[in-house]
Amino acid sequence: MTRVNTTSGRSLPPFEGSPDSVNSNVISGSPFVARLLLFCIFMLIIRQSMLGRIRPITDLDVVDAFAAVDIAAVCLAGFILIFSGAFGRTWSSLRRTPAMWLAGYYVFCAVSCLWSAKPVFSLYRAFEYLILLSATLAAVAQYRDFAGAERAFCRIAMAAIILDIYATIWSYGLSSVVWHNTTYTISSALLFCYCLGEYLAMTKAERFEAEKRSRRLLRFGIFAFCTLALGRSSGSSIGALVGCLLIFLALRRFWLLLIGFWVALLIFLWGAGGEFLRDLLFPGKSLSNIETGSGRTILWEFLWHKFLQRPFLGYGFGLVGIVSGGMASHSHNSLFTVLIGTGSVGVVLFAIFAVRLWWTTISKVWRRGPGTVGFAGALAAFFVNSLSSNVMADRWITSSVVFVWLLGLFLLHTRDHGSTTGVSGRILHSKKLLFRATRLLRSCHCRCLLSGSGPQIPQIKR
Repeated sequence: MTRVNTTSGRSLPPFEGSPDSVNSNVISGSPFVARLLLFCIFMLIIRQSMLGRIRPITDLDVVDAFAAVDIAAVCLAGFILIFSGAFGRTWSSLRRTPAMWLAGYYVFCAVSCLWSAKPVFSLYRAFEYLILLSATLAAVAQYRDFAGAERAFCRIAMAAIILDIYATIWSYGLSSVVWHNTTYTISSALLFCYCLGEYLAMTKAERFEAEKRSRRLLRFGIFAFCTLALGRSSGSSIGALVGCLLIFLALRRFWLLLIGFWVALLIFLWGAGGEFLRDLLFPGKSLSNIETGSGRTILWEFLWHKFLQRPFLGYGFGLVGIVSGGMASHSHNSLFTVLIGTGSVGVVLFAIFAVRLWWTTISKVWRRGPGTVGFAGALAAFFVNSLSSNVMADRWITSSVVFVWLLGLFLLHTRDHGSTTGVSGRILHSKKLLFRATRLLRSCHCRCLLSGSGPQIPQIKR
């Protein structure tokens, strides 16, 4: 049942639990299949985060006991996807979405094994990404309504954050590393921006009617903000800030933007030329570390020269550690990871995915459906954070699960409410109104001429 706002007259999205909240794109689902897929995904993540090992860069394709656990988890997830039928149903629902371009990019990553220095490793890593991407999206598709998928997203994001904090304490103990870490702050920024955007997008009447959802968004949002402040990651904090600004713009909360501007100005003036602001955004970092990005800019400059040597196809998927000569195991930047792994062709495929995803997001935010404003803010935080950490390029970590689940929630369980969709729909609707108004004016003018009361057309003398 569709609700109507009595003050503005516009139709509002249905609340959770109503029949209209069921998405027609999701035909059927099994919570048991979703739990099995999540078990395989988190088994792989727990192995990589808590049972990691240090090995030479040259031994990437050596299969040891740890790698055998990874392969078993990936194969089990693939087995569940195929024999449950979730693989075909999920991608059939996503065939006209930007997710197809992301899958196409990873297919090209698998093709890169033909020119990779470690062909077996590049092929397996691409296959692993395709399986885990499909498994996460298929798990989201098992929820038949938006409310259940959103509730599962909040819980999974919270579990991912707690798991990363525990893994950090497991590895380093209660040292300063726990209070300045980027492993769990990426998930915190995504969860915080989503909860903030969705909570602010709800009116007072909606919060009263959907009290459980509003309390859940508030509760998980506070948790995400606390863990984001605990990690003190510069990239995640800046990403969350950009996400909040986009949310305020989307909701036209200009007074919040004005408050944020004055707060930033006061902090800048209070900090005697920005020194306090620098310590706030970049805690525990010296000026040299800020200028070089803790050594990242040196690595990026080296990788850029390597890219210019093979600009078209790159060096093969997942080989940043080998290409950098052991300087780092990953590039700390999604763009450089794509450039080194798959070259300009991979950049084009990934750019098409990003552009189409942003266009779809803007179109749905225009219609103000449930889950759209929060996703836009989280997406902005994700892309900003990708400039300092390659979340979805060649490393599958806990924040990758959080982002892909949020992506599935947006593509599978959010709909455009109304007869037209997005910016293009508004333009088409305006053209129809203009055409009808023109026809009405012409008909009125013709009636006036026939009745003789209208203006007479002067005759031309020859």
